[in-house]
Amino acid sequence: MRTLHPRALVASFVGTSLLWTSAAQADETPFVYVRCARTTETFTVEMDVVVDGQTRTATRTMTGLDVYDVLPDVTNFLSGFSGPCDLMLHDAAGSERVLYDCSSTSTDAAACAAMDPAVSFDAGTVAFTVFRGELRPGSELVHPRVVDPLAENTTNTRFSLPNRLLATTEAQLYVVDVASGTVRELPHVAGTFDTGPAFLPNGRLAFTSTRDGHTSTLVFGTTNSSPGTRIWSMDLDGNNLDIASHHSLAQEQHPFVLRDGRVLHSSWQLFGGLPFRHTNGSPGGFTTIGNLFHLFAQNPDGSHQFAFFGQHAGDHQPISSVGVDHKAAHFVTQTSDARVWFADYYRGNNNGLGEVLGMMPEPLDQEGISAEEAPAFGDVYAPRDMVRFAPWTTSGDSMAKPMPAPAISVPTYADPMPFAGKVGHPSALPDGGLMVVWGKGACSTVASPSVFDSLGRPRPPLTSGSGSGTAMNVLTSLALDTPGCDAGLYRATAIPSSHPNDLELMVDERAWHEIQPRALVPYAAIHGVERPTVIARADVRAQHAALEVGTPFGLLGAASILDRETHPRGGIRFQGEHQFHNHGTDTIDYDDDDLCGVRILGVMPNRSKDTYRELSNVAGERVRILGEFPVRNTNADGTARMDPSGHPDTSFLVRFPADVPYLMQGIDCDGRTLNTDQTWQSLRPGEQKTCGGCHVHSKPARVEFANSFAATPEYEIHRLGEGTVPLLAGRDGDGKVQTRTEEGYGLAIDFVSDVMPLFERRCVSCHGGGSPAAGLALDRPGVDRDSRATWYCLVGDRSQVCVPDALRHETGAGSGGITFRRPQLTRYVRAFNALGSLLYWKAANRRTDKRADDTYGASDAADLRDIDFGAAHPTDTTPEELGLLARWIDIGSPGGPQEARDTQFPTLHLSATVSGETVTALHVGTVDLGSGIDPSSLEVCLVQGGACERNLATEAQRHGVVHLDLAAPLTDDAQIVRASVRDLAGNETLVERTVGWLRSAPPPLPGEGPGEEEEEEGEGAGVKGAGDEGGCGCRAGAGAASTTWAMAPLAAAWLMWRRRRRHGQ
Repeated sequence: MRTLHPRALVASFVGTSLLWTSAAQADETPFVYVRCARTTETFTVEMDVVVDGQTRTATRTMTGLDVYDVLPDVTNFLSGFSGPCDLMLHDAAGSERVLYDCSSTSTDAAACAAMDPAVSFDAGTVAFTVFRGELRPGSELVHPRVVDPLAENTTNTRFSLPNRLLATTEAQLYVVDVASGTVRELPHVAGTFDTGPAFLPNGRLAFTSTRDGHTSTLVFGTTNSSPGTRIWSMDLDGNNLDIASHHSLAQEQHPFVLRDGRVLHSSWQLFGGLPFRHTNGSPGGFTTIGNLFHLFAQNPDGSHQFAFFGQHAGDHQPISSVGVDHKAAHFVTQTSDARVWFADYYRGNNNGLGEVLGMMPEPLDQEGISAEEAPAFGDVYAPRDMVRFAPWTTSGDSMAKPMPAPAISVPTYADPMPFAGKVGHPSALPDGGLMVVWGKGACSTVASPSVFDSLGRPRPPLTSGSGSGTAMNVLTSLALDTPGCDAGLYRATAIPSSHPNDLELMVDERAWHEIQPRALVPYAAIHGVERPTVIARADVRAQHAALEVGTPFGLLGAASILDRETHPRGGIRFQGEHQFHNHGTDTIDYDDDDLCGVRILGVMPNRSKDTYRELSNVAGERVRILGEFPVRNTNADGTARMDPSGHPDTSFLVRFPADVPYLMQGIDCDGRTLNTDQTWQSLRPGEQKTCGGCHVHSKPARVEFANSFAATPEYEIHRLGEGTVPLLAGRDGDGKVQTRTEEGYGLAIDFVSDVMPLFERRCVSCHGGGSPAAGLALDRPGVDRDSRATWYCLVGDRSQVCVPDALRHETGAGSGGITFRRPQLTRYVRAFNALGSLLYWKAANRRTDKRADDTYGASDAADLRDIDFGAAHPTDTTPEELGLLARWIDIGSPGGPQEARDTQFPTLHLSATVSGETVTALHVGTVDLGSGIDPSSLEVCLVQGGACERNLATEAQRHGVVHLDLAAPLTDDAQIVRASVRDLAGNETLVERTVGWLRSAPPPLPGEGPGEEEEEEGEGAGVKGAGDEGGCGCRAGAGAASTTWAMAPLAAAWLMWRRRRRHGQ
């Protein structure tokens, strides 16, 4: 029987549990954590109130102001949280010391917060973030009735609060040696934010950063584009800096390495229709954008990215197994049993606290329950094995639930806790243990009066909702010595927790919020292995003749596009947010025979906080067509080739530029979209990403890629990004799929220069001038509503202001029942769906959605009752023009003034030839999605004293590799080689690699067969052989090297010492 430290025991008396507040922790595991100053002051509000028609001055002293403290969450990730904050060490004896001090060094003008601790695998080093900026007071609008319940006036007055929030200007990474306390800063670019470090099993450090300078997706109908973050990695001395999530076009937060070597992180998924999975009550509107953080996993170099949790689950419906509606998933850990735990909470108002959920990872590259098997919408692709840590808490955007019986008292507060509180920040302990942050108190600025009900007291006025001082009114009206929100560290004694009284205190002081704990023990003490599995870089594992040394390309393949999970649960309806936005992006009810090819889209990052002035499209970013290719594979005699499962073989393998965000679309033979990705992906140089099916996320695919035709030497690989863009162009008389090409590295379709001229040629004779046919003017420039611009009337007019009364479609939603719900945008255009758009039907003079006007009528439900084609509409629009119009709709209907701007940095990959212990040649691969490479801009040099020696380069290849033989071999591992290149728009990519990086794992030469699996330490080592079965918007399975056991004796010794301490030996 385990003996607990006396000061950590939970005593029960007279029906009330007492949680002791000593800093001693029950099982004496050392840990690091962050403490942030908690607001303990009161605040006196003085304002004029009108009572019985008379104005007088009223005052009231407000308590519980810590409810306005702000702890880090997905919204307050880079700035706006409470400070200052210190990095703390709590040792096995219960003593504490400050590892990084901000509290005693900060002033209002120059303050800091140490956060995001990460423990090295030997527990000797802690990496962390230091945010810098100035402390500013919080503020709140206060309603007169908060000060005097009888007040008759209603105008709010803003008051400064004693809470201090850090307005940051930058964040830098540091490491501290635990034994000596020596702190070392890591290289930093002033004004940028390097955050969330995580030690990688290859000896490098992953972190998130704003260094790339991109901003987040512009959600349709908004004007906000926030600072973007991507995952980067570097050596512990700052060398060999590398972006490891080129696919991130919004934010990635807090990477965490799983035992299998993958990097799990919170990813803000905002592309296209994803924010419209729920309306928040506004038809055609978007959900709470800040909650769209889901868990994604990738290899440390950024290859093999795949959805892990939440990309399809939730949507304002609970996951049945846990009874929780997924919101923002964040703050990850993994316990000894391999279960992954994370916080799930409502962003912004709740201090990153809510629920803690645990899941056993699904088989590699599966998400969970299929749409057909799911008991409810909330269960679609939810993991099969989930645990809710604390049913007594909530992730809602509201104050915590009232405390259930029995009551709990904490000695630092005079009265029992009226609120059950909220939990978050889970962190693994040895022997399967788990610690969490318990936020005692209301822990939300969105007030609820239910606590008064639970206490049998009347509800005071203004104790519901947010703003107007309602939160402090709740706390003050309780008239108790109780916190608004006081976060502390606790150990779980039972999972699930049935009541807050089964939490064992670790650290919880009244003056501080204690958050972000990490056990300071060797990795083996928790997981039984020295470190997670080492997964080598994609370019090291490259083994394909199409991927030469230094290649800037990768390979993407699938065994079938017919083996798919793309149909929405509940079918395709005219209106309904679950389809397309939550899961299932089939555009129409098509048959497998309609699927003909694949389109690869390149997606460019936004790079302005004023993106709304540049873009007007449904995608939220600039989208380019990299190319289209057919997938109906045939035998030599022209008959359909069959795959091993007996279905037509639609396997493919395509090469296109690496380090470029991309999406895939399944298309018909005319290049019209039948289904589409909405999750950004990217290839790394040399990556071979293959999968079995198309979005098969719930089960194994019926054919593995290795058994498909595309995996054979006979198959001819499609090649994109080489100066031409192939497009499908229908079938010829013999049924063979035809293609045509456009010049360029990516096809941009511009509304002004491409679509409006089409309208001018074919449409404006009727749809122009002052009295256009059907009220639709196709000759009006701009994108604004006020002028009834053509783009706005086609794409933005969800309320049908451009449509004559007699033609307005009755939707049953919005004011007057005529507002369109997603995925319908307007009367004329359906999002990313030319085949379902009236505009395209009229241009083609026929319906193309496989339905007829009489399929649904006035007697059908509004979500089924669709728009009719109506009378015949003869046109002389050519097939090429129809293709242009269809692709414009299918890529997001771009119409803004700067849609054509090139914001994608060139792809540049630097590799080497290694002979023995020396580098004898350099290989520099370059390609660019946007404007194309400027060949004269290539520079390659050896860095001496921070500056370049002479340029070793010739001209860059526009889409290939320059091979540079060195006059003298490079032998110094610390020597830095720098390469840079620009595109024709002036975007520059610069890469620096040490000789040690280049030498540690030379890529195989083209044509070499797969070697035996080889294991070495470091990112440059690992499996040599076939490519990943990776997540290409499909399911897959990847191999990875196993790990070593060099530190197992140390871990075993630590465990023995710990057991002796626990048993008093």
